[in-house]
Amino acid sequence: MIILLIIGFLLKPMPSFEHSSPRELPWALPDINQAYTNYQYLDNGQILIEITHVPLINITPKMLAWFYQNLPISTVQIDQTTLPWYHIFHPTEHGVINVVEPATSNLPGMGVGALIQRKEWFGDFNSQGAGRIINFSEQGMTIKPELAGLHFGQIEHSFIQTNKGSQYTVKILIGSDLPVLGPIINLVIRYKMFPEPMIKQWLRHQVEEVGSLNSFLPQLYGAKHNEHHYRLQLSTQAELN
Repeated sequence: MIILLIIGFLLKPMPSFEHSSPRELPWALPDINQAYTNYQYLDNGQILIEITHVPLINITPKMLAWFYQNLPISTVQIDQTTLPWYHIFHPTEHGVINVVEPATSNLPGMGVGALIQRKEWFGDFNSQGAGRIINFSEQGMTIKPELAGLHFGQIEHSFIQTNKGSQYTVKILIGSDLPVLGPIINLVIRYKMFPEPMIKQWLRHQVEEVGSLNSFLPQLYGAKHNEHHYRLQLSTQAELN
């Protein structure tokens, strides 16, 4: 099975899909230099990525968990335009996000046990795949990238309460820790699926999307809504400050 997956990785072309149009939103994305980012290659070939995002002001861990739980199932109206939450999370590089398999609690959206599928892009690099949510709470969430029922690393999001809001950190491990075959899988992942230029663009994308929460999440959390549709009136950047 593993050998067939390696062959599949080698033969599979890079993802190709249509990009949705950029959204005009009344806030600017943060610069990557405002956050701490680092990546390294471990001895077995796995890729370790660490991010400490810009401080999130007036955003509690509870609000972050609420946002992610509703992210794949909610829409928002800003002025006269209705958008899925995924499209305001990043205005130019998010396509679609879906719940493929529901959480074990059967609650809608993200939750423990859910399989989440997404299409996005980082600059010129397309990315699509699915992840299984292993842990989900107000302290953060852990997602394991999944293909054919097998996991290839994990992504840990941590939400830490601060005096002003939250500190959000991410630790990502990409690749396999299997003996013998693991390093081979990791070579394929490193050079075919996640080459170094793509990782750099991914880091920039991550900083932009999480940093943008400062611009809308406090208002979204308290917005009027009808089930999973919310309404915001955010016409200018000045209104957000």
